[in-house]
Amino acid sequence: EVPGPPPLPLLGNSWRFIPLIGDYRIENIDQVCWRLHRRYGNIVKLAGLLGRPDMVFVFDADEIERVFRSEELMPHRPSMPSLNYYKHVLRKDFFGEDAGVIAVHGEQWYRFRSRVQQPMLQPRTAKLYIQPIEETAEAFVDRVRLIRNSDQEVPDDFLNEIHKWSLESIARVALDTRLGCLDDSSSLKAETQALIDAINTFFHNVGVLELKIPFWRVFNTPTWRKYIGALDTITNITMKHITATMERLQQQGNVECTAQSSLLERVLALEPDNPKLACILALDMTLVGVDTTSAAVASILYMLSIHPDKQQRLYAEVSEVLPPNT
Repeated sequence: EVPGPPPLPLLGNSWRFIPLIGDYRIENIDQVCWRLHRRYGNIVKLAGLLGRPDMVFVFDADEIERVFRSEELMPHRPSMPSLNYYKHVLRKDFFGEDAGVIAVHGEQWYRFRSRVQQPMLQPRTAKLYIQPIEETAEAFVDRVRLIRNSDQEVPDDFLNEIHKWSLESIARVALDTRLGCLDDSSSLKAETQALIDAINTFFHNVGVLELKIPFWRVFNTPTWRKYIGALDTITNITMKHITATMERLQQQGNVECTAQSSLLERVLALEPDNPKLACILALDMTLVGVDTTSAAVASILYMLSIHPDKQQRLYAEVSEVLPPNT
């Protein structure tokens, strides 16, 4: 038996996320995890969430490794019902049988992953992005210098700036383009701003749809409409960039891979008549990459900020492995 908060009849544990009644706040999910860990230990089960499977939280690194190493060839991960519904019902006309790897499991997940894993996991492909990712990191540092105040402090919405850096980095890989997310707001392209807004809307609403009582399954709620609108925007803009790259390759009369081919070009070469494959991969990379990367970097930066002595230690360690003037 996995320990965890006991669910109530009918309401399960969803009541804990209801304002004024429950004491769990989706906007403070980190504090929820902290409380679960302190009270129930390294492995916690949150059962009885209406409209979705039970959740198991693993807070121990060794146990996390054990979970991943013990997974079967086609793991079953029935997560994110809202995204699953979007891919398999609302936009089945677009996704068809290629729903990607997020909110998908079993044979369908394995079939998609098998087609894209080779170009994604090749070290030579990763090496192509050292310079673009470094350029994006330098642009982010310049952006921090610009927005900090006279006390060397960044604004309250600094996490949004980290989201922009993360999105810009992922777009360089997944879309083979520079979006300009870190440019001054006055010079941002309308399409880039729309993509940033859509991703922020997605992350703002996904927790509500996943953890609170799923009224969206019955009613077309305002939260659900915003969520679907955001996903449509991300999908459409992603497909636009994929199509532009495909047309460029066709004009060049060459969709074959070379040593310098980007990840996007390699994926497009797998199935030249199916650009949706690259679009769905890019969409999944964006949905799971932006928030996770941003949260990790924000946590690291915060911990470094409150432990100045560790900053110098980190600088010394990094200086030992990086080339001079980097």
